[in-house]
Amino acid sequence: MKMGIQIEFVRADVLDGMSVEEKMSYILEHVKEDKIVVIEEGMSPLEESALIEATMKQVNKKFPGIEVSTLGEKSEDGIRQRLIRMLGGRTGGLTVIGPSKLVKEIRKDPKHITMLAAEEAEEDKRKRK
Repeated sequence: MKMGIQIEFVRADVLDGMSVEEKMSYILEHVKEDKIVVIEEGMSPLEESALIEATMKQVNKKFPGIEVSTLGEKSEDGIRQRLIRMLGGRTGGLTVIGPSKLVKEIRKDPKHITMLAAEEAEEDKRKRK
């Protein structure tokens, strides 16, 4: 029976209050279940680096890694947005993370992320076992 590809949308407040390590653990736990995770807010470059580092520690035959793409914050440079950024906050964005065995291609421009995902072929599943 075909399962299809699962996409999990995560509100920004789910990750608020978590340490960087807790966020990375949460994300990887879901991605390792072959889900594409869409986070309501853009990840910072530091968070993306931490995610890649955490992923590399867990790569094996069953989990070959992730693909990640972040749309940055809104380009509005009003006083409110500058103040929020100065205080360490973010004013928008979106992050998409998926298992590399499902994500075949990611195209990104400043306004869009296009992801091509496909179920893993049975032959590939058998090779990893």
